[in-house]
Amino acid sequence: MKPEIAQKILADVTAAYDAIAPSFAETRLKPWPVMAEFAATIEPGSRVLDAGCGNGRACQLFADRAIEYCGVDVSERLLDFAKQDCRDLLTEFRVGSVLALPYEDASFDTVILVASLHHVPSSRLRLQAMREVARVLKPGGRVFMTNWWLWHGRRWQSFWRSWPGKIFGGSGLDWNDVLIPWKRGTAEPVARYYHGFTRGEARRLCVAAGMEILDNRRLVEEGGREANLVTVCRKPIG
Repeated sequence: MKPEIAQKILADVTAAYDAIAPSFAETRLKPWPVMAEFAATIEPGSRVLDAGCGNGRACQLFADRAIEYCGVDVSERLLDFAKQDCRDLLTEFRVGSVLALPYEDASFDTVILVASLHHVPSSRLRLQAMREVARVLKPGGRVFMTNWWLWHGRRWQSFWRSWPGKIFGGSGLDWNDVLIPWKRGTAEPVARYYHGFTRGEARRLCVAAGMEILDNRRLVEEGGREANLVTVCRKPIG
């Protein structure tokens, strides 16, 4: 993908989530069960970064657990919901991008990337994001991330339907990229960029960022409607 196209997509992603923030927050009231399962393994006293936190739903997982939760997102409007919903917890929210996290090296025990990395365009920028995540992690710290799985049947239709435009229309998107419209609560559909991941791509991305794979599996939820890759990796000690 050309750098100028990637930069435009990044700006469009921010604008899209600002535009749909109220209706999007309504659909993200509770953390997914797989998030809760991972959160239960985080030790009290840990510092957790939720990169691409959206409306901050993950903060619920750390209530009364003596865990410092920090959320970063590109959408100021989504962060307004996060600050409201998590105001009574040990939390901090900042506007920022996973491509340039506003924290010092080795600041966190855990980084969460739930449904956020698949909104980063181009393999170059996704690697930059993962290297940023590795930078702010303490040695031995873990990353928990979920991304859209490319080969899920319902989603796969969206991807292959976009191919003619890529082949003949010069869309500028990469092969496994797609634009999905958000239609809830808006006068007009709002397009959101997604990159479809394979297990091999998720593994290679973590390894290229200098991390060790602990888990990398496909998870099908909601009666088969949703399918994501769940990947857990760790920053080596020493």
